Amino acid sequence: MTEPSVSAAPAVVLPRRIDPAEAFFWFMDHVSSMNFMVIAEGVGELDDAAVRAALARAQQEHVLLRAAITTNAEHRLIWTPAPDAPLDYQVVVVESDWRTPLAEALVRPFPLGSAPLVRAMRLNQADGRWTLALIFHHSAGDGRSGCQLLADILVNAAQPDRPLTPHPGYRPLHDCYPPSYVGDAGLEAIQNFKVQRKSELVRYGKFDDFPGFDRHAPTTQPRFQTLRVEPERLERLVERCRAVGATVHGAVSAAQLIAVQRAFGDAAPRTLGMTTPADLRGYLREPLGSDSPLMCATLLSTVYRLDADSDFWILARTVSDDLKRLLQRGDGHLFYGLFPSPADFPATPEGIAAFKKMMEIAPQVTLVSNVGRLAPLSAATPFQVEALSFALCPMFNHLLFNAASTFEGRMTLNVNYDAARLPSERALPLIAELGAILARAID
Repeated sequence: MTEPSVSAAPAVVLPRRIDPAEAFFWFMDHVSSMNFMVIAEGVGELDDAAVRAALARAQQEHVLLRAAITTNAEHRLIWTPAPDAPLDYQVVVVESDWRTPLAEALVRPFPLGSAPLVRAMRLNQADGRWTLALIFHHSAGDGRSGCQLLADILVNAAQPDRPLTPHPGYRPLHDCYPPSYVGDAGLEAIQNFKVQRKSELVRYGKFDDFPGFDRHAPTTQPRFQTLRVEPERLERLVERCRAVGATVHGAVSAAQLIAVQRAFGDAAPRTLGMTTPADLRGYLREPLGSDSPLMCATLLSTVYRLDADSDFWILARTVSDDLKRLLQRGDGHLFYGLFPSPADFPATPEGIAAFKKMMEIAPQVTLVSNVGRLAPLSAATPFQVEALSFALCPMFNHLLFNAASTFEGRMTLNVNYDAARLPSERALPLIAELGAILARAID
C-alpha cells in the first residue's frame, strides 16, 4: 500500500480533549482488552542498551509517546503531557514458544493516568533468534503507525548517531474529516447510514453463533498462531487475485469465512458476520502519514450467507468489492456515529458500565485486519528482520482476529483467539483449515 503524500502538519499541543475514535477504544478496553502489539522477528546482534536508547529517542520524537490519558473536572477523557515517564522495556528468555508469553503480556491493561501508553518486550530464544514487540493501548496508535514506529526503533538501535527528528504530531482523526462528515451534513449522513445498516442486517437475519464459543467467559487466555505466505507464493496469490478482480485481503477473508462455515460440521447454510478494521488515512480532508503514532482506524461491517458449495474466488471478489463500496460511501467515517459519542461518556464506573451494556449486544463476528505491504527498514542493520507483523486479542464477540501484514515480500498472518472463549482444540483446527484453504487457492 502506497503511503499518501502528506502536507506539513501544525504542532500538536497537549492537553487536548480525546477524539471520539480514541475514546471508543478506551471504553472498549473496559469491555474486552483492546491493546494491540507490533512484532519484529529477527536474528543477529541487537544490543539491549541500544534498544533502550532508541526507545528513549522515540519518546523525544513523538508526542503521544510522552503523554497519558487522564480526566478533567467533568470526568471526560483528555490527553495530558507526561514528559518524564520512561517507556518500559522488558527482556525475557524463552525456550522456543515466544507467542504465549507475548500474547499474555498483550492484555495487561494500561490504567487511567499511566504513561506512556506503549511498552516494549523482547524475547530471546535459545537458538539466538529474538522477537521485539511494542504493546500499545489502542487509543495511542494503530497497526500501520505502530509497525512504522517499531521499524524506526530498530534502525535507530543499529545507527544511534542518526540525527534526532522530532515530529509535530498529527491532529486527531475527527479533526481531519471531510466537510461531508461533520456538522449538519455529518448528522444527516449518520442518520442515513443507520437506516442503511438496519435494512442490510434485516435482509440477512440472525447471525449463526459458532458452537462451543463462550462469549461470557470470566477470564481471558489470549493465544495466536502464525501462518506465512512466502514471497513466490504471495506473488502467485496476487496474480490470481488480480485475474478475478479480487484483493489479497478479500482472499484471506474468504479463506477465513469458508473455514468458519466448514467448522460448524454440517452442510447447512450459515450467516456469518465479518468486521474489517480499515485505515482512514487516505480518506481524510488531507491525507495523514503513519510516521507518528495516532489512532486512524475504523471498522467496516459485512454479512455473508455461506453454504457447503460456496465458491472461494466469487467470495473473495465479493468481499473486496464490498469493502471498497463501504469505504467510498462513508461507512468508515460514520462508524463512530452509530453510538452516543464515547467522548461524551464520563470516565467513571457508571459511565463505563453504561458503555459496556451498550456494546455487549454486539453479534458474533470474525475479523481480518491487513496493514498491507510495509516498507523495508530505512537503513542497514547488523541484524536481519525476517518478519514485521501485528496482533490483537479478540473481543468477547470475536471468534478470530486475523492480523495480516507483508514485509520484504512475505505475508504474515497472526491468527489470534481467546482460549477461554474458543478452546484450543476448536481454534487450532479452524486456523489450520484457514491456512489450507488459502494454500489451495494459491496452488
